[in-house]
Amino acid sequence: MKQKLIRAAVAAAAAVGIAAGSAVAVAPVQAAPVGPVDLDLTGGVYCSFGKPGDPWVNSWYMVRWMEVKAYGADFPNVTLHEFNGAEQFAPVLKKDKTLRIETKWFGCFPSSISGYAISSNIDPLQNNIGFWANVERRDNPLTIPSAPAA
Repeated sequence: MKQKLIRAAVAAAAAVGIAAGSAVAVAPVQAAPVGPVDLDLTGGVYCSFGKPGDPWVNSWYMVRWMEVKAYGADFPNVTLHEFNGAEQFAPVLKKDKTLRIETKWFGCFPSSISGYAISSNIDPLQNNIGFWANVERRDNPLTIPSAPAA
């Protein structure tokens, strides 16, 4: 019986995390912190083009990033973790300081980044998990029907 209760609690926690992550996926960067004391996770994926004179490696590149910021207090044992990717740890994340994961590579194609932030302290969880993507639907102008010839 105890094992079933533990599994039910874990399933409920996972459902809350997935729901929070789905809400975060709506915008490239979510809103401000939830309360006066909060770990706030933000992130994004974007493409950038270099300027004339930049090295070729910077001519066309993509950046994926996640960042957690401590609001209102110092947070002990903060972990910022990208799902199936990098992890950053801070023994103490001081008030108004950040912990960041960033990857950059040549070229630009549909991509995403997702992950979570956690600490030893209790804080609102609705902005501690996130998913960001640069996928956008664009119609091909060559396939749009043109006006009949006059």
